[in-house]
Amino acid sequence: MIFGRHSVLKRGCSTWDPKQVPPEVFQGRLNAVREQIARRNLDALVIYGDNYSFADLCYLTNYFPKVRGGIAVVPRAGAISMLLNIGSRDVPFAKTLTWVDDVRASNQVGSDATKLLKEKGLAKAKIGLMDSGQGFPLPQLEEMKSSLPEVSWENCDSLLQPLRLVKTAQELMAMREAGRLLQQVCAGAEKFISPGRKEYEIVADIDRLARDKGAEDIRILAGEKRLNPPSFKQAANFGGYWAIYLAIQHERYWAEAGRTFVLAGEPKFAAAYRKAQEIVTAMANQLKPNGAMAALDETARRGLGEFYGIASMYGLANGIGLNQWEAPFLCERDAREVGAASVGATTLNEGMTMALRVTFETEGKLILYGDTFEVTGSGAKSLVG
Repeated sequence: MIFGRHSVLKRGCSTWDPKQVPPEVFQGRLNAVREQIARRNLDALVIYGDNYSFADLCYLTNYFPKVRGGIAVVPRAGAISMLLNIGSRDVPFAKTLTWVDDVRASNQVGSDATKLLKEKGLAKAKIGLMDSGQGFPLPQLEEMKSSLPEVSWENCDSLLQPLRLVKTAQELMAMREAGRLLQQVCAGAEKFISPGRKEYEIVADIDRLARDKGAEDIRILAGEKRLNPPSFKQAANFGGYWAIYLAIQHERYWAEAGRTFVLAGEPKFAAAYRKAQEIVTAMANQLKPNGAMAALDETARRGLGEFYGIASMYGLANGIGLNQWEAPFLCERDAREVGAASVGATTLNEGMTMALRVTFETEGKLILYGDTFEVTGSGAKSLVG
């Protein structure tokens, strides 16, 4: 799979427009989650999220940590409470990003979570713990558990996965907006790329453009022979050939794209890039309701031939949404690589969103093309174009 280095601090645009995504949306999600809580005979659910893996926390609260992490305590009945690893002066801003009223600052989430759970009468309860990104700091997690010896803990990392497979109308609207923004960034990147410029200069221009247009976060990997994260060490002059992977987070949701820029008049590389585009198009033609996920892999295998092995290492297809990499996955190996509990689904449904990409090497150069798609009743619809 393609992994971009995540930000230590999310420094992009951070807003919430309740008119576009009203609190009633989250209440509906909360009701569905509480049905799962009751089905598992739990008294409450503790959800951890941080600035790298925030999807489960965000799904219920709309909040995403800009730095470090936090938890949401979801009782079977009653109000949700949030403990965030922020200063007390940051609580008013945090409240502008969520519909949850009870938002508290915490320097030690583990010990403060113990106090909160006791406050809610859950010191002897059966509690589900959701930490699908495995980011809960171990000392704090152990402190919370050891301070509540009469609590029975149950792993619930996969509880939300079925609920998040098919996107709602509001989610699809957010993802279309993310795709529109990414399309503008891709178009702008083409203008920044010219022979003689330093690679880090181009990357800096792309990053600034994305944030100027309202991106909450961005991942950039680029290079001629391999995909490199942004670095001042990328001081080589652009020589007329460049592959770039871009992913944009906007209004919590991600969209991704892969592009290869061939400016040196090399017909063989241009032809290879067209082949990558054709294979992605053929894969996208398999994105239809009741279509099999396996058909994506089979289509890629036929089109790539000898290049299939390396392309599958970079990842060919996966779900995308609040996570860059989420269910459904092509295979168990891809799911395990990103820490997911399972592939999620083997059959496509209308409303799913998928990232498709083809990456291979030819004559020492990297070829990359990718796009983000929505599965509609009439087939695939590109969110980036």
